[in-house]
Amino acid sequence: MQEKRLRYGDCRRAAHWQVDNRRRRPPCARMQRVLVIMLLWAAVVWGGCSRSDSGRQEVRDWAAIKASGVLRWGADEAGGAPYEFRNPKNPDERIGFEVEIAEEIGRRLGLRIEFVQTNWAQLLPALDIGNFDMAMSGIEITPDRREAVDFTRPYYIFAQQLVVRAGETDIRTLDDCRGRKVGTLGASAAERVLVAHGGIEVLPYEDNVTPYQDLEIGRLDAVLLDLPIAIYHAKPNEKLQFSGAPFAEGEYAIAVNKKSAGLREQLDRVLGEMIEDGTLKKILTKWELWNDSQGRL
Repeated sequence: MQEKRLRYGDCRRAAHWQVDNRRRRPPCARMQRVLVIMLLWAAVVWGGCSRSDSGRQEVRDWAAIKASGVLRWGADEAGGAPYEFRNPKNPDERIGFEVEIAEEIGRRLGLRIEFVQTNWAQLLPALDIGNFDMAMSGIEITPDRREAVDFTRPYYIFAQQLVVRAGETDIRTLDDCRGRKVGTLGASAAERVLVAHGGIEVLPYEDNVTPYQDLEIGRLDAVLLDLPIAIYHAKPNEKLQFSGAPFAEGEYAIAVNKKSAGLREQLDRVLGEMIEDGTLKKILTKWELWNDSQGRL
């Protein structure tokens, strides 16, 4: 989760006509021309509204999804590793631990997974209007989100990780970040933690990669993001370092529309099977994300 807009000048030129001062049209002819222009303008306006409304799709329940043979999955691959991203060695291939979870869900449900790229901040609004059947993209369970969507059982327990420049010794905790610039992902659990702590200049970003880049060149004093993000984007960077242990645990879960009757139950069943038979642990271990906290899933 862009249509072209008519500029005022374009509309004005479309509605403009020349009047010859030496040979004026009869009043009736001029009125007919005005009527035509008004009808054309109404067609543009109402046509635009129709296109806007067409963005809303029918929210499907489990029966409709099963009958179609396709489970539409909304996520944002721009978020990068380790969630869902393009394979650097093969850009045509999408990889990530959530990709493998989604594929396993599809296999067990007997459905083909259809990926729907959506900006992370727009995932839940897009889910609400039926653009896809489920949203899974490192979405943290929060009380306000529970009011808007249904969540499955968690598939990952995350924590926040503070990152600073290599050699930094003055910033060890959030208390040390007061009066400093700290970057994070906008609308994320990490941003809420920073805002709630108070006294920190919080700079929200639209992606997970740029904050670390800005930290490296000195635009930020620290970055706070979920541990999986820090493991893949900060830990390998010799110019950055973890500061302190992970804290402020939370849970990732799959979001579904409250009108999608039966879907959450099916996803819960499959996730439960994956936890019980060790499939989920295998996936998380492959991506170096398994830790003791996951034993509580």
